[in-house]
Amino acid sequence: MQLRLSEWQYKVFQDNHRYRVINCGRRAGKTTLSAIEILSFVQQYNPEKKKKGYVWYIAPTYKMAESIMWETLMEMIPKKMIKKTNLQKLKIETVFNVDILLKGAEDPDKLRGNRIDLCVFDEVAFFRRWKEVWKVVRPTLADSKASVMFISTPNGFNHFKKLSEKKGKNWVYYHFTSYDNPYIEKAEIDQAREEMTEDSFAQEWLGEFRKMEGLIYKEFQRNVHMVKIPKLDKSEYTFTRSLDFGFGHKSALIYFAIKNDGTEIYAYDGMYKEGLTERQIADIVKVKDSGKYITNPVADSAQPMSIAQLAEYGVFFSPVIKDKDSVVHGIAKVAELLKIRKDTGRPTLMFNEDLDWIANEFERYRWMENKSSDGAIKQVPYKVLDDAVDAARYFAMSYKRPYRITKKYDRSKWEI
Repeated sequence: MQLRLSEWQYKVFQDNHRYRVINCGRRAGKTTLSAIEILSFVQQYNPEKKKKGYVWYIAPTYKMAESIMWETLMEMIPKKMIKKTNLQKLKIETVFNVDILLKGAEDPDKLRGNRIDLCVFDEVAFFRRWKEVWKVVRPTLADSKASVMFISTPNGFNHFKKLSEKKGKNWVYYHFTSYDNPYIEKAEIDQAREEMTEDSFAQEWLGEFRKMEGLIYKEFQRNVHMVKIPKLDKSEYTFTRSLDFGFGHKSALIYFAIKNDGTEIYAYDGMYKEGLTERQIADIVKVKDSGKYITNPVADSAQPMSIAQLAEYGVFFSPVIKDKDSVVHGIAKVAELLKIRKDTGRPTLMFNEDLDWIANEFERYRWMENKSSDGAIKQVPYKVLDDAVDAARYFAMSYKRPYRITKKYDRSKWEI
């Protein structure tokens, strides 16, 4: 098996420290390194008295373990190395008497085991219950004195930051940026820099620990982003809507017009009101939809019953797809749309000057520190008066995705 290692991957691969903490920017090659580490261990395993060996790969969720590593391993591992696979259990039995098991960290109690010979924690900065996970896994490393990789991009000043500061003869820390991957064109990363906020780019691509402070949308300026809406010709624009449900607070509905060339997006209409039932929201939507062909409408996926109820009233929304750390990534997507474009001299996303409630929320939306049960500190948005900015975030996360809503609603299945 011949695999190419970049300079930074080879340096980490050759390191003999028991605990290796690896901080990498996006697309630096951490998944490939993890797979190579696992397969190399399997091939070199020399069991005493034919004792079976165990390799664990642990991601923040079971679904992530499957989507990130299962496919990678199945592409890289030679078929002659495989004795048996079990996709349901995410388990690979090898001819070297080593089992590879992929795990999710949602429920730490399910990580209890007898022995681990190699453990890889991937995207460890995004573990929600890290202290509990480590407490359960640590004893299983003792018998074999297993090597451990903690690998991730940063996520504020949380437990991964503390791991990076660990000292001792068994510990080593590495930091690499996306620029350290020789297989990605520098221009591609530079383009990402242009599209993202400084903090987001530094954290995601440069692997820097950033503490988010103050206003979230520093790019927003009322005199730039609140505009008089031009004539929205149906031949030049497509139309969609986004909804954040409110019960004890506001429901925020925003309509967007997207220019066909992608250079302009206008939030041209909306609704911002407290105490609305699903029936009342549906009646408002039907009126505002009039004369427009609406595509790809989305609503908060945390409220599936409300989405289903609206569908019963003939108003359709897809639940927004929320990926890993979707709030932070969604904020970055909105911020990208708020930045001034070089080609037009204007931002991509602009708002109807009459929708004052949108401007009010953008100007007050701030970061705060949140301390979890395991003591980790994470920067999160302050969850007050955030309905309009949430609706804008759902739109930014979804408008380029190929959603399709069924005209006939089926409670058992969303067609996406």
